[in-house]
Amino acid sequence: MRLSYFLISLLGLGLMPTYSLGQRHTSSIPDSLVNYLQTAKQDTTYVRAANQYAWWLINPLGETNRADSLLKRTEVLAKRLNDPMGLQRVYYHQAWIWLRQPFKEQKKALPYLRKAYQIIQQAHLPPSERQRVLSSIGQLYHIDNQFELALKYFLTAIQLTERYKLREYVTRAYIGAGEVMEVTKRYAAAEHYYRKAYTIAYMDQDKAMIAWGESYLAYLLEHQGKYREALPHLQKALMFGTVYSTKAGRIHSMLDISHCYLKVDPVKAYNFLKKTEQYANEIQADPDIKLTISWVWVEYYTLKRQYVSVVVHLKKLIRYAKEENNVRDERDAVREMATVYAKMHQFDKAYHYHVQFSQLTDSLVSNQTVRKIQEIAEKHEIEKREAQIKLLNQQHQSDQFQRNTFLIGGILVLILGLLLGAWLLNRSRLHQLQEAHMLRQQIAHDLHDEVGSTLSSISMLSGHTDTLLRQNQAEQAQKTVQKVYADARQILESIDEIIWTVSPGNDSLHRIAMRLQEYAQPLMESKGIDFQCKISTSLDQFTVSMEVRRNLYLIGKEAINNLIKYSQATKASLVLEYGQDRLMVLLDDNGKGFDQTQLSHRTGQASMQQRANAIGGKLQVRSVLGQGTHIQLVVNT
Repeated sequence: MRLSYFLISLLGLGLMPTYSLGQRHTSSIPDSLVNYLQTAKQDTTYVRAANQYAWWLINPLGETNRADSLLKRTEVLAKRLNDPMGLQRVYYHQAWIWLRQPFKEQKKALPYLRKAYQIIQQAHLPPSERQRVLSSIGQLYHIDNQFELALKYFLTAIQLTERYKLREYVTRAYIGAGEVMEVTKRYAAAEHYYRKAYTIAYMDQDKAMIAWGESYLAYLLEHQGKYREALPHLQKALMFGTVYSTKAGRIHSMLDISHCYLKVDPVKAYNFLKKTEQYANEIQADPDIKLTISWVWVEYYTLKRQYVSVVVHLKKLIRYAKEENNVRDERDAVREMATVYAKMHQFDKAYHYHVQFSQLTDSLVSNQTVRKIQEIAEKHEIEKREAQIKLLNQQHQSDQFQRNTFLIGGILVLILGLLLGAWLLNRSRLHQLQEAHMLRQQIAHDLHDEVGSTLSSISMLSGHTDTLLRQNQAEQAQKTVQKVYADARQILESIDEIIWTVSPGNDSLHRIAMRLQEYAQPLMESKGIDFQCKISTSLDQFTVSMEVRRNLYLIGKEAINNLIKYSQATKASLVLEYGQDRLMVLLDDNGKGFDQTQLSHRTGQASMQQRANAIGGKLQVRSVLGQGTHIQLVVNT
C-alpha cells in the first residue's frame, strides 16, 4: 500500500518533539533562550533551556554543528548536577543530530538512544520520555529494514500512549506501526494504524504531528483513487509542515502534492514539481531528497511516454541511491531502466540493466547463469588471444581461416551459454516443484486434522438448525447457530495457524517468540493477569524447520491455555532465551497449582510431552498446590 518513493517516509517531514508546543518557528523564542543561557545560573533549569535551544538548532534551523557543541557542554553539566532528565534528553537530541544526516549515517543515532533509554529506566522517568525514545528506536530499525524489531518498539510505545493517555509526540509510533504492517503486507492492520494516527494527531500537543496525520489520510484516499479528495489534506500537511517542519520536510509535502496532481492535472503536476526541484536546489538538499524528486520525475515522464527524459532521471536516481547506499531504490531504478529501454527497442541496454537487476535482487539461478556465461566468455577471449598470437607466429594461415575460427568460437559460446542456462533453470524448477509438493502434503494433512472434523460438525449442525426452525424451536435453533459460529471461528484460527506455520518468513526463533507473546497477551489481559514477557534478542539469528516451529508453538499455546483455564493466577511470566546451542522456554505463574500425582487428562500434558520428544526436546512440569506452576522446555538446536 505505502512506502512508495513519492510518499512521506518516517523522516519525510523532518519533525522533532517540541517543548514549547504549538508555537511558530519565530526568532523570538531562540533569542530569548540565547539571552537566558548567557546570563542564567547553570542549574537543572539551565539544562532544560539548553536542551530546548539545541532542538531549535537541529530542527527548524538545521545548524547541527552548533547543536552538537552545545549538547556536549550540556552533557558535562547534567552529569555534574546528577540530572537524569536533562542527561537523557541530551542523548536523545544527539541521536536526532545523526537522524538529520544522510541515510547511511543515521545508524549512528542508535547508541545515543540506548543511553537515553537506560537512564529513563534507571531513574524511573515519566512514561512520556520512554515513549518518545522507543518511537525513535523503532524508527531507526524501520530505516534499516529490520521491520519486526521496529514493530516491537512501535507497539510498546503505543501501549504506553494508550495506558497513560499520553498526548505529546505520540503520533509517530502509530504511523511507524502502519508502515511496518504495510511493508509486511498486513494491509488491513496498516490502514487501522494510519487512521488512528490521523485521529490522534489532532490531539497531540505537538501540532507538527498534524502534518503527518493529514498526509497519511491523504495517502489512504489516493489508494482508493480519490485524488481530488486527497489534495486538500496534502495542502494542510504542507501548511503545517511549513510552520513546524524542516526545509526537507516541506519538500516531501510538495512532492506528495506533485504526485497527486499527476493523477488529476499533469500540467499542475509539472509546474509544482519544477517548483519543488528549484527549492531543493536552493537549500542544497541531501541526495536522499534528490532521489525522491527523481522518482516523481520518472513517473511524470513515464505517464507522458517521454522515455528519453525517463532515462535521464533514472540515471540520476541510480547515482543518488549509490551515494546513499540505498540498495532497494537502486534495484528498483535498474529494473525501471531495463523496462524503459525495452519500450525504446534498445534491447541490448535493456538486457544490460536486467542483468544488473538480477544481481541486486540476489536471484540464485540468474546470478549463477550470468557468472557461468561470463566465465565461458572470458575463457573464449583467452583462447581467441592465443589464437591471434599463433596466427602472428604462423603467417601462412589465411584471413578466411581466422574469420571461420572466430565465428565457430562465438557460436560455441552461445550454444554453451544457452545449454548451461537451460540446465540451471530446469534444476531450479525441479527443486521448487519438490518443495511445493512437500508443502502441499503438509497443508493437506493439517487441514484434514484441524479443519475437517469441524467442517463436518458445521454441516450437521446447519441441517439440524433447519429442522429446529421448521419445528418452531427458535431458542434451541439459536443455540445451534451459536455453536456453528464458534466452530467457524475455530476454523479461522486453525487456518491462520497453518498459514503462519508454513510461511518461510516465520522460520526464526524470534518470530515464534513474538507469535506466542501475541497469543498470550490478550488472554492474560482478559483474565486480569499481570503478564511479563522476556524475549532474548539473540533469537532472531537462528532459524528452525517448519516441523520444529509448529511443535514449539503448539506446546507453548497448550501451556498458556492451561494457565488461563485452571491456574487462577494473578501473575505470569514467559521467558525465551537462547544460549549454548539450545533454546529454553520458561512459563511460570503464581496460581493455585495442582497435585501432579492426580494429573487430569484435560491439561494435555501427554500431548505436550509427545511434541517435545518429536523435536528432541525435554519438557519438565513442576507444580505445588498453592504455590503455582513452573514449565520448562529445553530444545537443542
